[in-house]
Amino acid sequence: MFALLGVPVAFIIILLLVRKKFPYGISIIIGAVIIGIFCRFTVEDFLNSAVETVKDKDTLNLTAIIILIGILGYSFKKTGQINITIDELRRLFGEKTVLAALPAAFGMLPIPGGALMSAPVIEPEANRLGLTPEHKTYLNIWFRHTLLMVFPLSAMIILSASLVHVSVYSVIVRLFPLFLIAVTTGYIVGLKPIKAPPRHEESGSLLKALYGLSPIIVVIILNIVFHIGFAVGLVVGVLLLFIENKVSVKEAAHMVKKGFSWEMAVAIVGIMFFRQIINNSGVVTDIMNLLEGTPTILLMVGLPMVISLFTGLAVLSIGVSFPLLFPLSPLPPPLFAAILYTSAFTGYLASPLHLCLILTKEYFGCSLLNVYKRFLPSVAVLVCYNVLLTMFLL
Repeated sequence: MFALLGVPVAFIIILLLVRKKFPYGISIIIGAVIIGIFCRFTVEDFLNSAVETVKDKDTLNLTAIIILIGILGYSFKKTGQINITIDELRRLFGEKTVLAALPAAFGMLPIPGGALMSAPVIEPEANRLGLTPEHKTYLNIWFRHTLLMVFPLSAMIILSASLVHVSVYSVIVRLFPLFLIAVTTGYIVGLKPIKAPPRHEESGSLLKALYGLSPIIVVIILNIVFHIGFAVGLVVGVLLLFIENKVSVKEAAHMVKKGFSWEMAVAIVGIMFFRQIINNSGVVTDIMNLLEGTPTILLMVGLPMVISLFTGLAVLSIGVSFPLLFPLSPLPPPLFAAILYTSAFTGYLASPLHLCLILTKEYFGCSLLNVYKRFLPSVAVLVCYNVLLTMFLL
């Protein structure tokens, strides 16, 4: 029973450290060490767990993928290639649709607080249509994150799939109904009320829009068609981006250096170390005995959502809750991953600590309370779907 106390203590310490702006990778490692101490780990036990973590193929592969996604995202921004897609989307779609398409396009760039990049881009269109600051904020946040439910290069989806040892696409297939519900909700709440004037702009080119996204498309094709891992595919994608933009070796080295994120690398290693400690400690068996009779739905839907809500970090929620709850789940791994991903994602969307939400509402100059009046009912739709799905499956 003493070992079990380490889990809530670790959670509290992790939450406190993250709230104090401590790097969340280090926070998770500290949480893992606390669990190990409560489980009476020796120094040798900790060292063995650390060695197992860094030697694990999943750890190495996942860390490489997350680092390369960061480099690709930064390089997209610096070369300006994403602007090709954005300009064509402006011409291809009407004013209303472009307010959803532009944030979604920027959403493919894995940059913390990246909603601040798309906010100025949609502002002229939104102003022309007479939208309120709260309405602009809703559109920018909602549609920026909707695509992350089915985007194969989303760090959150890759991590979720990796932690339960299934393919990214098996999780995406289970998330697709949620994606459709989110798009429909966003349309009804955000786009339908807008009255747009007739368009007089020249037509855009879908081929040019796809060309702007070619490095990402190549990564996905290499993975689906040729079964080449994301890590290798991302290297090809980055090189293709450099070639398309005639980037010099010096400029490329600078982009790689700037796009490299030690914080994300440590976060992934920390999450995998946490998982290793959980597995080696045997604390999951104690948790199963303690929670016998507790509705599984409460754990699967509630825990990841609460962690995301209090931290504003979906990756942290996924990394902590998956290792704890996966052994307790009677569901197939892809379904388990989809349900917990949705729980973590909805808590992240609604969190007052969500960086994208904070930056966007500050940019458009509106209060969080007024944004929530439109935003929270939309999040509630996704939560209700997840609860009903979990109840049906269990």
